[in-house]
Amino acid sequence: MLNSQFIIKEMMKRTYIKLLTVLFALISGFNSYAQQDLMVSQQIFSRMNINPAGTGNMERFDAFVLGRIQWAGVDNSPRTGLLNFAYYNDPLRSSIGLTLNYDNQGIGNSQTNLQAVYAYHIDLNPKYILSMGLSAGVGISSFDPYANTIRDEEPDFSSYVQDKTTEIKPDFNFGLELTSKNWLIGLSATHLLKSVPTTFQRGRHIYAYARCLVPLNETLDLAPMVSYIHQHQVNEGEIGAMLFIKKMFWGGATWKPDFGNFGDLNLLAVDLGVEVKNFRVGYAYTFNVGKYNNLPSNTHELLLSVHF
Repeated sequence: MLNSQFIIKEMMKRTYIKLLTVLFALISGFNSYAQQDLMVSQQIFSRMNINPAGTGNMERFDAFVLGRIQWAGVDNSPRTGLLNFAYYNDPLRSSIGLTLNYDNQGIGNSQTNLQAVYAYHIDLNPKYILSMGLSAGVGISSFDPYANTIRDEEPDFSSYVQDKTTEIKPDFNFGLELTSKNWLIGLSATHLLKSVPTTFQRGRHIYAYARCLVPLNETLDLAPMVSYIHQHQVNEGEIGAMLFIKKMFWGGATWKPDFGNFGDLNLLAVDLGVEVKNFRVGYAYTFNVGKYNNLPSNTHELLLSVHF
């Protein structure tokens, strides 16, 4: 009887160790990947949260809202929200705006970032405009151990973080964007004060991207795009294209490879949308491809923007 109890205790002990190992592996994995800026598929429509110079496309108020659910149907799955609001004043050649994003990473760790945005636009000549942008605000990071639950018996978490922890830090972004009638290129840096990411704070990101619009005929326009993101030891990219029909409907695909581990963790997003008068609605569905294509692919993203 004592021998059986001893065996059961040893089995439970090993199970607890495995659970802790998996938990810390998840946390370290999220520190490498999730402690980043938002990785959304329809970012090209509103870029001011990653580049404060990417605003001022029209002399009106512009509101952009995006929501993303990763691995829908899985308990405590990551959820993301983004709000960009901007206004451009032509006599002052300036844009002002506000960007707010929230990223719940599903392991009791959430990131909220709020920044005020300013951009100044210079007409280099009748064809080209150079925008210079700066944003300033705060990053709010929190970890709540009570949000994490393990089914069945609980292991001993006596050395684990017991209380909810929150950090509030100042945050700054800077960027440049060069635009013409049919193309744009941008370069920016986010989280300028923090070079290396931590459990609670996002590290500095470097963005470079380009997009062009190629008229195919009176009805169709093709918009290929490419971007590169560097953050600490992580190098990622996006390669995609969208087809616009009568400048009203669009559909496209975006491939997101991880250049550091090429082929290991790749995402493929398919986009559909419509723009009617002052309203734009878009939807994206993301697939896992490559080595981890057995992970849940039911990731949904919905955007709504309005000009007024």
